[in-house]
Amino acid sequence: MKRFIYISNILFILLTTTIFTSCVDDFLDKEPYGTSSFWTTPAEAELGINAAYQPFYEEEFYGRGQFWLETADDDMIVNNSGKTTTINLTSFISTTNDDGYSRSYWEYSYRIIRRSNDVLRNVPNMSMDQNLKNRILGEANFMLGLTYFQLARRHGGLPFGDKENPLDYNKPRETLTETYNRIEAYLLEATHLLTEWNSNNGENAGRATLGAAWGTLAKVYCYWGKYDKAKDACEKVINSGQFDLLDDYAKAFSLEYEKSPEHIFYVNNKAERHHGTITSIVHLSQKLTDGGGWKYFAPTKSLSDAFEPEDTRRSVTLAGIRETVRLLNTDVLLTADNISDMGTGFMCMKYASPYQKLSSYDWETGLDIPILRYSDILLLHAEAIIVLGGGGPDPGKRNTGVAAAAESFNKVRLRAFKQDQSKYIAAPTFMDLVNERRCELAFEEQRHADLVRWGLAKEVYAAATTATDPRGPRTFDPAKHNYFMLPQREIDISNGLLINNPEPGYSTFE
Repeated sequence: MKRFIYISNILFILLTTTIFTSCVDDFLDKEPYGTSSFWTTPAEAELGINAAYQPFYEEEFYGRGQFWLETADDDMIVNNSGKTTTINLTSFISTTNDDGYSRSYWEYSYRIIRRSNDVLRNVPNMSMDQNLKNRILGEANFMLGLTYFQLARRHGGLPFGDKENPLDYNKPRETLTETYNRIEAYLLEATHLLTEWNSNNGENAGRATLGAAWGTLAKVYCYWGKYDKAKDACEKVINSGQFDLLDDYAKAFSLEYEKSPEHIFYVNNKAERHHGTITSIVHLSQKLTDGGGWKYFAPTKSLSDAFEPEDTRRSVTLAGIRETVRLLNTDVLLTADNISDMGTGFMCMKYASPYQKLSSYDWETGLDIPILRYSDILLLHAEAIIVLGGGGPDPGKRNTGVAAAAESFNKVRLRAFKQDQSKYIAAPTFMDLVNERRCELAFEEQRHADLVRWGLAKEVYAAATTATDPRGPRTFDPAKHNYFMLPQREIDISNGLLINNPEPGYSTFE
């Protein structure tokens, strides 16, 4: 962990908070107080937790950073041959992790962790309204649980600092089980402190909520293989009555419906430079947009082929040669010439809906970036029921239908087909679930991690062909590749405490 992430001087927090409060809207648009006696007023406590959200807005976090290692999946590629370190890492041929994007993601994650720990260390002893204190402490616990979970999905067992002694940060990795025990504890504490199920309206839009805490716990339990607990956590969210699917998949990625009951937790953006993320622009063809697009990532034909005919999610997710898209109030036919810089012949459209009406290719469109959607919870609920009902990723269980999973599963599926009842699956199988998650959640940080946790990555990546993925078949060894190596710089500055590929307990549950 880089030294500057752990600077203890409160001025660092306040300076970054000053920047942050000028960069995002609503609850973050508040002026910081002075530096002489911080952590003494309720307003300063709020500034402290607000600072924990700031790294989400960095380009290498939820701007484009969430996509670099996601290109390890079979849905998209790094669309720039010059990004060799990322390409080698996600092709599973690197022996060290020298990837700068991976390191930046790690660094921003530990900024969130440090700032959240500052809240937990200082706010409990402050004199303030108990409801406000509980909300701030609940958010800090949630941010710790979520951030460690995101890192654990990528790297396995993690190092944990001591919140009471923030300068004592150089710690060895803990096992995967120990890591998940800590994550669970943070999120459970958040569920005890938070009271609002969603924050989609008003000045607190975008804050962590009770729904986000239970929803993230549901994901944690599925990754952990604790499906009884996963089912219960999902049902907490479902039975709250606070969340629902929009009637049209496209609306979930539109400015008009971005703060809907479908969005449980998200990056709350403004359509202004440095007031949001650059997610929308990084996927578009540079040639098609006259230099506006960044062409960093390109969808694969494998992903395109995964969608059934008439699945409305496909046109929202991607478009290819001989297809028409709407950009800058104009219908544009994609051709081998005007998207020649997209190495697969496909372009991601999932975050591009604002450009349908905009007059130029602005970097920050204002579109919120979803981190957890209700459809994800419904599919996790279906997954838990399928596994508990005898289905699963093992070859002998993959095609076992489980009728009890039909309700949650088909709520998601039928929306994609405009409620066409002929698409209803009465007893979904595990493989039905695998493809449904792929089509529903493409480009949302799910596919590679899903394949890894199910034990399917080796099989799926080996089956690729150059016709469906320009990388062709890739050799994935679960013992080596289930988790990405730690960033080499973090290993170097740890004086030998951090190591790659340690004992199996760091990459497998005990």
